[in-house]
Amino acid sequence: MRPVVVFGGYGAFGAHVARELARLGHVVTIAGRNRGKAEAGAAGLGPQHHAVAADVADPVSCRAALAGQSVAVSCAGPFSAQGEALLHACLASRCHYADIADDRAHCARVRGWGGRFREAGLTAAYGCSSLPGLSGALALLAQEGADAPARRARVALFIGNRNHKGPAAVRSAVRGMGRPISAPQGNLKGFADPVVVGLPPPFGRRSLYNFDGPEYDLFPALLGVSSVVVKVGFEMRIATRAFAALAALSSRYGDRTGWLLAGLGALSSGIGHSGGAVMAELTWADGTVRGAALTCAEDGQRMAALPCALAASALASGEPSRAGAATAYELLGHQGLLEGMARRGFAPLRL
Repeated sequence: MRPVVVFGGYGAFGAHVARELARLGHVVTIAGRNRGKAEAGAAGLGPQHHAVAADVADPVSCRAALAGQSVAVSCAGPFSAQGEALLHACLASRCHYADIADDRAHCARVRGWGGRFREAGLTAAYGCSSLPGLSGALALLAQEGADAPARRARVALFIGNRNHKGPAAVRSAVRGMGRPISAPQGNLKGFADPVVVGLPPPFGRRSLYNFDGPEYDLFPALLGVSSVVVKVGFEMRIATRAFAALAALSSRYGDRTGWLLAGLGALSSGIGHSGGAVMAELTWADGTVRGAALTCAEDGQRMAALPCALAASALASGEPSRAGAATAYELLGHQGLLEGMARRGFAPLRL
C-alpha cells in the first residue's frame, strides 16, 4: 500500500479522494499552494498523513512533492489552465498519474502523453470522475448483451443544489456557455438545445442542456455510435435557465461572470439535495433504448470523486495495470469500477 500525493486534496473533490485513499490504507500527502489548508487536511486524515506546499503548474514544486510517492492525483482545477508540469514530473519521478478532469481538452492532452507513459511502464488515468469515468462505465453496462452497436449515445449529468460549487468549477462551466461543441454528428452549441430527461428518483423529469465533455471523443470508438450528446442540468431550475439564457446571448464569458454566478449560487446553497445523477442511454437502429444510471440524494461529490480514489488505489497497490493513458473504466474494467461504487453505497440502476 504505497503512498499517494493528492494535489488539491483540501478542495471539494480532492478531500473526498484523500479521505477514501486514507480509508483504503494508503499514506496520503495533501499538496496545494496553501500550506495551511494542506496541513489542516492532512491532520484531519490522521497523524500518519502529511502535507506539502506545491503548485500543480510549477515543475520544480511538482518534482519535490512527488519524492517517495507512487501515484500523483490531480484534483486541482481548473484543468483547462493546468498545463503539463505534473505530467512531466510524473515521468521524471516514475510515478503513476490520475485525475478527476471532465475537461475535454485536458483529457485529450493526457491521451497525447499515453505513449510516453506506456514506454515508461506507467499509467496516466484521466477523467476519473462522473464524466467520462462513470458515464463510460454506465454506457458499457447498458451495452451488455446487445447483438449490434447502438446508433446514438446520450449522457446526462445532473447536479444537486447543495453540492459545494467552487469558483474554479463554475468558471469552467461558464467558459463553455454558447460556444461550439464538436460532436460526431456535427457542431452543437454549449448550453443550448434543451431536452426533458427522466432521471431516477428523487429528481424526476428535468430539462438538460448541451455540455462539452470527453465522451464526444471517446464514445464513437468505445461503443460504435455515430451520434453523441452530453447534457447537464442543475437542481435549481432558475440556475439552469440562467445559464441557458446567458448562452443564448453570447459566448464570450470569462472569470468575472464565473465569480458572480458562484456567489449567487452560494446564496441558495442550503436548498435541495447534495446528491446528483449520472446516466447513459443508448439507442439502436430499431428504436430500442437501454440505459444505466448512478443516482443519490446525498453525497454527490463523493460519488463523483470515488472513481479517482479507486483508480489511484489500484495503481498504488501494484494491482495489474494498463500502461499508458486510460480512463477509469479501462483501468479497472467497467464492471470492476461499478462494483467498487456499489460497495460504497452507489449501486448502478439498469433502465
